[in-house]
Amino acid sequence: MPEQEDKLFAALAVIGFRSTPKPPRPRLATLPPQARAAILDLYRELGGTHPEPRLAPGAWDSCLESDLIVEYDEGQHFNRYRAKTLDPDWAMDLPWRRDYLGYCDEFEEDCLKSRGWGGYWSNDSAERMFGAARPARDLTGPGSPRWKQRALYDAMRDIAAAHGIVRLARLAAYDDVGGITLSRALDRPALLDRDALRALIAARTIG
Repeated sequence: MPEQEDKLFAALAVIGFRSTPKPPRPRLATLPPQARAAILDLYRELGGTHPEPRLAPGAWDSCLESDLIVEYDEGQHFNRYRAKTLDPDWAMDLPWRRDYLGYCDEFEEDCLKSRGWGGYWSNDSAERMFGAARPARDLTGPGSPRWKQRALYDAMRDIAAAHGIVRLARLAAYDDVGGITLSRALDRPALLDRDALRALIAARTIG
């Protein structure tokens, strides 16, 4: 949610990170041929059937000094579809991969309860990519088009970093920062361990 993102970027400013203009949004045409093919393979593995899908992720969350992009991932990002996008060989060296796979397994039920309906579950653009949705919170068959779309767009950002096009650090609401989750620390800034946040960003950076 924007509120949590705003809190994160306020915290980043407090620990000395300066915001800079965001780079262009990730697009299939700007990826190397091998990366484009890998994303289209994922699209098909997730159930996409359009021969030439229009893939249009939104803007990056934030860009900091030294061209470091920071993406903040809340609960809607952690489910079986996101886990699938972390399976390919090109994703093996992503520094968030291991933690994110664990979060996808541990928190999918939470994702289903809190983000298994409405616009979190489906919308017109997602259904154009992946077909009609199952009823809310029903992951059988085609499941959730919007969850699939979100996972694919996350993968486009990941693969851009894996190919050195951008420097990217991913942070999750569930990450441990000095003994508490990042989400809780953002809600209670007095609890935020600044050194632990700096260390997490350093450990999660690639590109």
